[in-house]
Amino acid sequence: MDSVYSLENFLKMLYMDTHIPSYIFNCREYLVTYAQPEQSALTYPPEKYISRLLQSKDRIAYLSTEYGVYYGRLNVSFDHERRLLFGPVSLTPYSDHELHQMYMDYVVPQEERVIFSEFFQKIPPLPLNGFLLKLIFVNFCINQEILNLTDIVALKSFEQEENSTDRLYEQKSYSIHNNSYEVENIFSEIIRTGNTDALEKIPFNESLMHAGITGPTALRQMKNNVIISTTIATRAAIEGGLDSDIAFQLSDDFIQTAEKLSDPDALNELMGKIAYTFAEKVRDVQIPVSSDGIIQNAIRFIQQNTCEHITAADVAEHMGFSRSYFSSYFKKELGFSVSAFILRCKMEEAKQLLKYTDKPVSVISSYLCFSSQSHFQSVFKKQYGITPLQYRKDPSLSEQPER
Repeated sequence: MDSVYSLENFLKMLYMDTHIPSYIFNCREYLVTYAQPEQSALTYPPEKYISRLLQSKDRIAYLSTEYGVYYGRLNVSFDHERRLLFGPVSLTPYSDHELHQMYMDYVVPQEERVIFSEFFQKIPPLPLNGFLLKLIFVNFCINQEILNLTDIVALKSFEQEENSTDRLYEQKSYSIHNNSYEVENIFSEIIRTGNTDALEKIPFNESLMHAGITGPTALRQMKNNVIISTTIATRAAIEGGLDSDIAFQLSDDFIQTAEKLSDPDALNELMGKIAYTFAEKVRDVQIPVSSDGIIQNAIRFIQQNTCEHITAADVAEHMGFSRSYFSSYFKKELGFSVSAFILRCKMEEAKQLLKYTDKPVSVISSYLCFSSQSHFQSVFKKQYGITPLQYRKDPSLSEQPER
């Protein structure tokens, strides 16, 4: 693709697929040289947003307005005089309130407002990450360059006013939308098990980010989604063993923070922290506290291999030590043996399987590599005070494992 004519044809085809307005701008004079679909200058992006987008030197840039809509910009590698602009898009259909704000932004006279509204009502709702994924695709088609969401999403700092010592999500952020039963189950299970590593393996996927309408405006919708997701996460964390007072305090912090925010980007980022923060708290309850990197690596290895027949010798070998040295080192650091911790991790996995699946006890026993079902039942009862079947019927009867 090496000409303005080719760009125009590409944008025409892109609009047929996405219905997102696009523009070719002469960045030197801020002039629109092409728009898709054909439209009056009345619906061109306001100059204040164009200026902000053109200031960035990044390949892809985006911004959000105070009423919750997004614009994007793409640099063209073979033509430094032109930029491609896209949008606006919104998480929800444009409400009357948002359209009135847009009338002011676009300076729409009274007699033109009906036509103006009709134009923007044709643009389908799209979440921010879905919009950015489309820009990444356009960049690949035009510039033959592969980018990821993490290349263009700027992470902002976030502090919880009430719990400033909490460790927050500092890696990839993922939006959680409660409208999908399947997605809710996935994230709830991650939180219940404290499996923070699993969050990093979930790909950005527009289908995961689809949300129903939960608020009258885009901003209210985003705040409501934070509240709903926090509620789900709180329940899952308590089921995973997090103290209820801690869980509810964390929930209050997230919800209060969301209510204070008016920046859609900040709300998206906050949404991304919910699952990780709750899962991290559950993980910290389940994992012995130690600042020793060797011990933490050993713990992680054990937790990732509960369905294998691992022994203290296997763990020591994995860490590069003799069995006797590492066993002594582990017990001195944590106060219990490697074998005891392996058993404890297997028992925690058993509880999850008993509670959230209908797998027979014999299958669970075999999966966790016990020598027999009777041995598994004996160990489980010694650990929790009840049999596996009693636990399945009423998990509240179990006793906490010894630390």
